[in-house]
Amino acid sequence: MSPGRRKKASRHDMREEASGPSTRCLPPADPSFASLEQAYRRLEHLYEISKLFASFKSVAQSFDPALGILAKSLPLRSAVLIQTENGQSRMIIWPSEFQDSERLRAVKKHAEASYAYLVGAKSTESLGLSEQPGETLLPWQEQSEGDEEKRFIVIPLVVAQHSLFGALQLEGAMSLDKKDLTFVNAIANQLAIALERDRAWRRDITRREDAEEERSQAETRGAASERDRLVAESSSDRYEALARENAQLYKQAQVAVREREQILGVVSHDLRNPLSTIIMTTDALAQQEATARRPELPVPKAVERIQRAAERMMRLIDDLLDFVSIERGHLSIKRQPNDAGALVNETLASFERVAQEHRLTMTAEVEPRLPPILCDRVRILQVLSNLVGNATKVTAEGGHITLKVEAHENQSVFAVADDGPGIRADDIKHLFDRYWRSGEARYRGTGQGLAIASGIVDAHGGRIWVESERGHGATFRFTVPLAEDVSTVATP
Repeated sequence: MSPGRRKKASRHDMREEASGPSTRCLPPADPSFASLEQAYRRLEHLYEISKLFASFKSVAQSFDPALGILAKSLPLRSAVLIQTENGQSRMIIWPSEFQDSERLRAVKKHAEASYAYLVGAKSTESLGLSEQPGETLLPWQEQSEGDEEKRFIVIPLVVAQHSLFGALQLEGAMSLDKKDLTFVNAIANQLAIALERDRAWRRDITRREDAEEERSQAETRGAASERDRLVAESSSDRYEALARENAQLYKQAQVAVREREQILGVVSHDLRNPLSTIIMTTDALAQQEATARRPELPVPKAVERIQRAAERMMRLIDDLLDFVSIERGHLSIKRQPNDAGALVNETLASFERVAQEHRLTMTAEVEPRLPPILCDRVRILQVLSNLVGNATKVTAEGGHITLKVEAHENQSVFAVADDGPGIRADDIKHLFDRYWRSGEARYRGTGQGLAIASGIVDAHGGRIWVESERGHGATFRFTVPLAEDVSTVATP
């Protein structure tokens, strides 16, 4: 099957965060940081996948994008989904880019043998599996050495007391461990509930239509046959039973969503406490070293590295919680009159060090005598910092970034312009989608910043957009209502 017929999953930018030039050898990174960050990212991706499954539409519309999210947390070489319904079995295969046909045959053979074992079939031929390609082409992953069998995870798809109706097989680019199994099992359980709910819903519709047709025919004949009446009533009873079953599945899905929210709250709390301790301790160490005035010791650089990692993880947690609040419509916005020019200048001052390190020129253009805006000062600074931070990552050394604000009718218009490489027209329409990252992105990120910025601006009753031409930089603009125009401000 031609790869060109499938949508490519977004690529994960694997470049590590630059730590800056140093003449001394820094101590190795603490593995606990990597473990914490991996756990956080997997929780974040599990949350996003569960949202897709909660509103499951079809394998192509819901599982394909979920597989793209999963591939960001777990490097995959292939994925196979097998389903059996009404005596017919179907196998959907998602290979990775550039995967050769011989390797793909081995993957399918492994999936067939595993499913035959799960359902107790005498042979793989007796399964009568039909094949279908998935729409998503997984990003190519270089295979590492290791036990071939440990690269595969096969999870049966079954709900409560129901019979097994399918299986999910994932092939990793490296050997998979118990943590990977736990992560995949959580996804497979939610997938099984979503698929079973969809199947029950389709059965409900079909049998309800059959029952209505039988009842209509019986009424047309004047209910001449007692047997027809009984059959119609029996069909109606079966429909009611199926409706109850579907309601039970829906209840199970809602319980899964509540458990996900509880896990999110607990994990976020448990991650925040140690990170706050780490940040306070590194601050104290840095101040102590500065007071001692002994720059010849390598401690400050090590402390700074730990501090940056902890602060970045704290920002990731804050971003996740912010986006959950935006989705629920509960984002906290405390509006007060604020000086728009002061917000621009404060943002510019906070990036002075970054501008010096990257040899960038940053300027502010503030229209004189601007009327005050009605906004949450911290939230608007968050939007500006996100836009400027992105600009510093795409602008080459010696480049220029401009922050502007001017009044226009009943609102102020903020702008952040850079002379970087610009943005493709096809990418612009996805920029404010959560987790979306361009295949051309060359800096580290989670794909949440612009989505959160859009949510904050929307909560203020404004709008955000971007203007860009390839090779001529990009300009992000957003609006905030003026304080004197209180009636136009949206209330959460």
